[in-house]
Amino acid sequence: MERPLLCTLTLFLLNTLLYCGHARDAELTLEPNASRLFAGEHVTLTCDMREADDADWLHKFTWNGKEMDSVKKNNSLSLLLTANRGGDYQCVGHRKSSASFTKQSNNLTLSVSAHRPTATVTATTATILEGHEVKLTCSAEDSADWQYEWFEDTNSDKALVSVQNPISVSRGGLYSCRGRRGNPRFFTKHSEIYFVEKSLSNRVDAALQHNWTQIFSGEKISIRCEVQGGEKSGWYYEWRTTSPNTPPTESDYSFAASVSHRGTYWCKGRRGLYSSTTWSSPLTLAVSDKPRPRVVADKRTIPVGGSVTLTCSVMNSTHWSYYWSSHTSNFSKINIRGGGIQDNIVSILEGGVYSCRGGRGNPLFFTEDSNVVIIEKIVSNEVVVSLKPNWPLMFTGEMFTVTCEVYGGGNTEWVYEWSAPNSVTVSTYDGNRIFNASESSSGNYRCMGKHKQDSYSSTEWSNSVTLKVLGNRPRAQVRAGSSVFPEGGSVTLTCSVEPPSSGWQYHWYRSEKTSEAVTELPGDSWSHKEITVSQEGLYWCRGARGDPVYYTDDSDSISVGKTATTSPAVTLQPNWPEIHHGEAITLRCEIQGRHTEWAYEWMTTSSYTPPDQQDYKIASVSHLHHGHYWCKGRLKSAPQNATRWTAAFELTVVDWRQAVLTVSPSWLNAGASVTLRCGVRHPSAGFKFYWYKALPIPYIRHFGARFRVRFGSSYRYEPLPGSINGTFQDVYILHGQTNTAAFVCRAGRGDPVVYSHYSDPAFVWSADFHSSASLVVYPPRVQHFTSESVLLRCEGNSTEWSIASVPDSFYYCDYDIMRGSCTIRVTRPYDAVYWCESETGDHSNAVNITVVAGDVILVSPIHLVHEGTSVTLGCKLRTQNFTSAVVFDKNDKRIQDSSRPEMKIAAATQSDEGFYRCEHSGEASPPSWMSVKPSTSPSPVWLSVGLVCGLLVAFLLTLLLFCCCRRSNGTACNRLLHCHKSGRTSGRVQTADRDESQQKTYASLLYSDRCVYDTVGGSDSTDNGGGEYEDGNVHRHIELRSVGRTHPTPASDSSSVYII
Repeated sequence: MERPLLCTLTLFLLNTLLYCGHARDAELTLEPNASRLFAGEHVTLTCDMREADDADWLHKFTWNGKEMDSVKKNNSLSLLLTANRGGDYQCVGHRKSSASFTKQSNNLTLSVSAHRPTATVTATTATILEGHEVKLTCSAEDSADWQYEWFEDTNSDKALVSVQNPISVSRGGLYSCRGRRGNPRFFTKHSEIYFVEKSLSNRVDAALQHNWTQIFSGEKISIRCEVQGGEKSGWYYEWRTTSPNTPPTESDYSFAASVSHRGTYWCKGRRGLYSSTTWSSPLTLAVSDKPRPRVVADKRTIPVGGSVTLTCSVMNSTHWSYYWSSHTSNFSKINIRGGGIQDNIVSILEGGVYSCRGGRGNPLFFTEDSNVVIIEKIVSNEVVVSLKPNWPLMFTGEMFTVTCEVYGGGNTEWVYEWSAPNSVTVSTYDGNRIFNASESSSGNYRCMGKHKQDSYSSTEWSNSVTLKVLGNRPRAQVRAGSSVFPEGGSVTLTCSVEPPSSGWQYHWYRSEKTSEAVTELPGDSWSHKEITVSQEGLYWCRGARGDPVYYTDDSDSISVGKTATTSPAVTLQPNWPEIHHGEAITLRCEIQGRHTEWAYEWMTTSSYTPPDQQDYKIASVSHLHHGHYWCKGRLKSAPQNATRWTAAFELTVVDWRQAVLTVSPSWLNAGASVTLRCGVRHPSAGFKFYWYKALPIPYIRHFGARFRVRFGSSYRYEPLPGSINGTFQDVYILHGQTNTAAFVCRAGRGDPVVYSHYSDPAFVWSADFHSSASLVVYPPRVQHFTSESVLLRCEGNSTEWSIASVPDSFYYCDYDIMRGSCTIRVTRPYDAVYWCESETGDHSNAVNITVVAGDVILVSPIHLVHEGTSVTLGCKLRTQNFTSAVVFDKNDKRIQDSSRPEMKIAAATQSDEGFYRCEHSGEASPPSWMSVKPSTSPSPVWLSVGLVCGLLVAFLLTLLLFCCCRRSNGTACNRLLHCHKSGRTSGRVQTADRDESQQKTYASLLYSDRCVYDTVGGSDSTDNGGGEYEDGNVHRHIELRSVGRTHPTPASDSSSVYII
């Protein structure tokens, strides 16, 4: 039952497919089947129903969806293609027996090109070697279904030679092809003509017909093409070149060379149109511009009886003949040596202007004319130049003559050539030249003679004469053996001209008073350099020389008078041994005698001229006032009478020196006195001394951190009590000094006061000072290698601390801004003391850091050692291990020699204090000081007394607080209770205090613990805020009571007052 049902369903489905809709099993094909078609071709479309009986179908063709014709029985359609016939083609079949049943074919897309294709010829080579063939291949744009025709071009037509593709040819010729396909036939365009040439085996050479290495523009040259082997006739030639010129079709190419002929040339021989040799090797032709020869002379002057050799050369070329010529004095050109000569070297005996040129070839080709060479001929006549007047030194405005004389030569006429300063060489017909002297006339003068008829024959230059001319008119100077003379005596006066020169005569003049007429001294004194006078008055002179007469300026007048009986002197007020820059002084001209009405005159070597007064007051002396001073007096009633000049008074002005401050002692116990001494030169010479405490400058914020950057002085100065107006003593004593502090001083004197430079800060170190900060060092030892880093950090209850050092080591310290520390990295040996300090002058403990360049250091405590404490000293090497015994010294005495690199002190005592060092393998560490603080533990009796006193104080304080609270009606009354551990104080140990042979500074650390109750007073002083002020410093009264060891509390500044 199931099987018949399945068959029935299958038949039903087949029937549905046959009679409902279109089946797509028809096939549309194209003939010719090419992917690209061309306008003008015929094609056939065939619709195949893909059934055995195709006659039962009717066919219909569509183009781009449009029906092309009616339904027909024929299943093919022929088309003549045009450019617009491209597109999609399809066919539909209708079954005759059932019109509703159709088949639809595939889409066939035609691409039609409007342009007829062109065939292309390709070949393996364009040249046929003898005995070989060339393969030619023809192709079209679309090679499907193409057949090809080959043609050989004759003189008048194309001859069909083959329909094969490819073809092989063995003779030269012009070949072309075309393609064909379809029915009727469709032809492509003919290909371009392909030239096939048969190569002959003859070798061809292109050669230059001149054996010249270089060709010049204008030369006539020839290039020849030569065919080697075979017959010499029957050839014609073909040339090829990179130059713009076109060679002929002949074997010889002759032309006049020019720059346009530069290039490469090839040639070949040809027999017939299609047979030729290969191209020759390239011939490169370089054409240069017409050359210019160069003439070189071995010398430019023909000596007496000698000659000069001239050489003519044309660079980088050969086969020249040389043509020489010379120019006479009128510059007419004369050829010498006749025609061209092969030798390019000639010798000449006469002066003149010479040149040459080269020539070669046929016709003759000449180079440019060479450079000219002027040759002078020296004649033997002697030449002498002279000056009249013959003075080596002259002055602007004087007249002088230069004369040139030529000896010998008979009646020869000469032209004189002159060489003078600051001018070109000039020629004259006169042997004398007159000059009006000026500064530009200074220099050397010389001359030479030239024949008038032969301008190239001359004498040698004469020797030079030198003249110096000064620009300013000279001034006469008068000097007197003395400006005064006794009764019946005389004075010798001398007149001179500066600078010294010869030929002078002198005129002397005298006047009794400056208002009287001038009198020239009579008689034979007119030309005398020296005269003797016995009359009082003013004398002066002037010099004269030459024709016309040239006068100097008048000299200054000099006063000659009779001797006065008084003796003057220069004095200094104040009379200090040294005068410093900026001080006020007075120079006085003191004259002892009966006369009081004096006019004063000063003379000095300094830069300033004193006034004509008795006192020369200088408000601020400087180095420009340094020098010698003289003065003299002249009677106002008789100016011709004057005193002698005083003896020279030397005023020396020195710069202020820096004061030198010393402190003693530099290491002290709490409350000890400190002596400050300020040193200057001549301390008793009117000086006052000014004393200051040095406080750190305010901190500089840098990226949120606080630390001080020190450049030079990093302190501000506050006067010590009682020193604002200065002290006459150079010593200042501080009483009750308790803390580490820095001090400076300076000296001053005069009104107004002029000060010296501040001294460098001097430090006082206190071992009993307790601050709220401490300096931590890691590694915790004194000595460190140069390769190590040392970390320094201030620790305490304040952020206002910074690291300081002596000497200043800011440039060796890398600051860690986040941690507030610095790391020392030093690559050379270095010693410094470091501590923490605040703006108010508080100091922490101080430590000494020693950076060692050697390989051995001592490991010792960096802080103060308490008596009874166990101490271990060690020896440390930079790199190697210990290989021998280690020696420990104390104060240069051996105390241990063993293999152990450490030394232990079970309980340190005062006797263990000293300098320690260690030694290994002959190398020792630097010494380091170990300080031991003595024990201050109280006796049991005092402990009992202290305990009872403490309980009593506590009871009294409680009672006092209770009363205060009652009195204040319940208001809270609290007192600040402090119980802390402090006392990390700095100390500085100077080796001068410990051992005079040591010169280093070390630091120690003291520790102490205390618990302090403090009460700040001043509540009754409401007018000034509860404090007392003096000199800008706040004074506070603080009451302190300590339990245990007692140490003073550090003061805020040196002027604070404490009640303990």
